[in-house]
Amino acid sequence: MLSRRIDRIVDLTKWPIAILAVAALPLLLWSSIRLCGDILQAPWNLAWFLLGAIAFITIWRSWFANSRLGNWLIKFEHELTHLVFAVLTLHPILGFRASDAKGSHVRFLGKGNWLITASPYFFPTAAVALWVFSWLLPLRILPWTSLVLGFAVGYHVVSTIRETHTDQTDLQQLTWRFCWLFLPAANLLVLGLLVSYSHSGSTGVSDFFSRMVEPLGTLWNAIHQSEVVLE
Repeated sequence: MLSRRIDRIVDLTKWPIAILAVAALPLLLWSSIRLCGDILQAPWNLAWFLLGAIAFITIWRSWFANSRLGNWLIKFEHELTHLVFAVLTLHPILGFRASDAKGSHVRFLGKGNWLITASPYFFPTAAVALWVFSWLLPLRILPWTSLVLGFAVGYHVVSTIRETHTDQTDLQQLTWRFCWLFLPAANLLVLGLLVSYSHSGSTGVSDFFSRMVEPLGTLWNAIHQSEVVLE
């Protein structure tokens, strides 16, 4: 099966990607700090996004945090994200369930890989879907796009916190060492891109990436100048 080959390739990348994530974390922090500067200069650009995030957190804490519906929503997106990454790595889906009473799971052909296991802990499925939709929408200047995107990001933050605990079998399977190496950088990258887009559109996304490599350019120039001096 092609999915088995993909699983082997993906699993070979697990620890190299974890190391790369650690190396990229300072660059992501630098770009995030620069993004915070942009937000301070034009805070109203992010007003609808923040309103959406605050609205979700308020609704969650007031009505859904301890309800069956709230637990179902968390489990539904969690399993849906597993399903999305299983499909992306070409695993035929055999079953899907998001339920407190009978347990939640996604069944697919094949062994699977670390990316399927880790996906709910860094990939905000609902928020990314809305991001793509708002980017494709002709009238992207309408405030509701940022409002709903902020609502979805608030949902992702809450669900990630709820699902990240020591009894979580996914994280035990990944190993906590890998989780600490990979997940902080992965979440910072995804959230940075979503906030950048909500604040400044496609230009903000481009700026977020370009600022990540700025320290590398500065380091390269310093090395090059020192070589010139030595010569």
